[in-house]
Amino acid sequence: MNGWQRFAVLLLCCFVVMVCYPTFDAAGWTFIGILIAMWTGAIMILSIISNIFGLYRLETLNKLIFLVFICAVFYTLLWYFPQEDKVTPINKIKYGELPTKADIDKGLKRFTFNFDFVRRNARRSENFINQDMDGDKVKKEIKKTVSKKTDELIDSIQIEVE
Repeated sequence: MNGWQRFAVLLLCCFVVMVCYPTFDAAGWTFIGILIAMWTGAIMILSIISNIFGLYRLETLNKLIFLVFICAVFYTLLWYFPQEDKVTPINKIKYGELPTKADIDKGLKRFTFNFDFVRRNARRSENFINQDMDGDKVKKEIKKTVSKKTDELIDSIQIEVE
């Protein structure tokens, strides 16, 4: 197995975990980016060592290396993939919370895009069907944040009228 195949398996492993455990936020995307960069470096080092010593000719050893690689990638993904509820995927598996069909559907929706270009209105609610957003809730949070920031700004500006 060469480096490109290992890289494809790495991307597949990341995709599988992200689909099965879709309750991640921006920290999950950052984690996946760093994980892919880290494991790409490991794949490059593994490929160099394999070519120097000719390990690619030994089929059994190559399969063993691939098995160890897969286990290590899934280990890092399941133990350290950040979730919104602060429970890692391995702990969810430990306590019997396996991914359901609803989780997988939600995870697949995160990777889709609305290709309806017939009506190009950016404010249509159909454009946001893949996002879990409640419009009223978002507006209330924005109003609360803006009012908090304006109060902080008013408190920080000390104007004395004489």
